[in-house]
Amino acid sequence: MVDKDHAGSMDYPKKGSLNRFIYKLPLLLWRLGLGPFLGNPNRGGNRMMVVTTLGRKSKLPRHTMVSQISANNKDYVLSGWWQRADWVKNFHADPLVTIQAGNRIYSAHARRVEDPDESSWVAQSLFQSGGDSHFSSWLESLEIEPCLEDLLEKRERIFFVGFDPVDQEGPSPLHADLIWIWAVLISLMLGLIFFLW
Repeated sequence: MVDKDHAGSMDYPKKGSLNRFIYKLPLLLWRLGLGPFLGNPNRGGNRMMVVTTLGRKSKLPRHTMVSQISANNKDYVLSGWWQRADWVKNFHADPLVTIQAGNRIYSAHARRVEDPDESSWVAQSLFQSGGDSHFSSWLESLEIEPCLEDLLEKRERIFFVGFDPVDQEGPSPLHADLIWIWAVLISLMLGLIFFLW
């Protein structure tokens, strides 16, 4: 039986590591104003969304970008690192989260998907979308064949998270607070072109 807390190629990235930086890079792109592109396949994105939780110790907004799975008109994600992921630990302490998917922003309660029928819908949607770039290696690390039947048979190894919309105000969403950098870069490029001309 595979140890879900030490899943081979999907080891949890250590703080300060290059791997951790790579996983956080999409958040920087979101802050640069590219969120609608990251979250929309029709604009070249990969169905990414930002989940904002409250830090379980700091009580400050904590943002995580994850691959979105849509099933039955609801948003779901897959926690590749189970409960080791900080954002999962945060929503266990306080399930109220804010979801940003493309141009949509809403508050929700986060929860682990436990119902077998709901797990089946989410897994079917995941396979139809093809998953993200780590999907195959993640399945392999959990000793799951890359097919829906095997994933459903071994669903106790999977940590799907569902988001149930609520009317409360959730944590502060991630803002495109670095969009001004584009103006600086364009100004520098125009200045360089003018200087070289």
